[in-house]
Amino acid sequence: MNILKRLITRIRFRKSIKSDESTNVVDGIVKAHKLYKDLCMEAHPDKHPLKRDVAQDLTQRITENKHNYSALVSLKTEIEEKLK
Repeated sequence: MNILKRLITRIRFRKSIKSDESTNVVDGIVKAHKLYKDLCMEAHPDKHPLKRDVAQDLTQRITENKHNYSALVSLKTEIEEKLK
C-alpha cells in the first residue's frame, strides 16, 4: 500500500509542474553561461590597457552575476558604453 501511495503522490507532483517552467529555467542558465563567457572576453582588462580599472571593475561584476541573465544583459550595455 505504501508503494501505491508514493506512486500516486509522484504522479500528482509531476502534473503540478508545468514543463514550460523547467525549460525556461534551463534556457536561462544556458543563455547566462554563454553571455557570461562572451562578456568576460569583451571586458577583459588585457584588451583595454587604457581603461584597465574600468575593465577590472566590469569583469568583477560580471563574475558576481555569473548566473543572473538579466544582470548580465544590463552589464552588456554598460560595457558597450564604457569600453567602446
